[in-house]
Amino acid sequence: MFCAWCGSEVTTVSYAPCPRCGRPTNGAQTATPAAGGSNAAITIVAIIIGVLVVVAIVGILAAIAIPNLLTAMQRSKQKRTMADMRHVSTAVEAYGTDNNGYPNVASLDELRPMLTPKYMKAMPSVDGWGHPFRYACVEEQEGRCTAYVVGSSGKDGTFAHDTAKEYLDAPIGATTSFDSDLIFSNGQFIDYPEGAQH
Repeated sequence: MFCAWCGSEVTTVSYAPCPRCGRPTNGAQTATPAAGGSNAAITIVAIIIGVLVVVAIVGILAAIAIPNLLTAMQRSKQKRTMADMRHVSTAVEAYGTDNNGYPNVASLDELRPMLTPKYMKAMPSVDGWGHPFRYACVEEQEGRCTAYVVGSSGKDGTFAHDTAKEYLDAPIGATTSFDSDLIFSNGQFIDYPEGAQH
């Protein structure tokens, strides 16, 4: 009798290992030991790697999405503020047409009874960030107001100038900061977000 694997002579053909090659003499397959540990350990490692990949992907998406969301929220507040300022200015212009001059007052509280309800139903008192608007007559001729300013202090809530007249003397124009003041005077923005003059 001979080993089915190596052909060497053996006393019996069975599952007993061949003295020369170590395999069963009858030609049966031998079980190969698992390399590198058990299946449970491989599964746990694969799950951990999968979780780390998912966490990394979520982190990258959050790093991209959150700043864009915050910018969109600030831009929305800015747009609302500009719309309210235009609304107040439209009422001031209508008052000026009827009375041959703009309201000659120095605050929004003094302006409100002059414009509501005849020129506007309700006057906004705060901007998109919750800060109070500023109104002032900045030029007079023969006792009539000929120029006015409606202003918002922007996101930071702090006006860059102490008086409204200073904005006419040194307008900033377009800006990219949400903290910058928004200033509307005599029918147009003189300090405004870049690309948002219309």
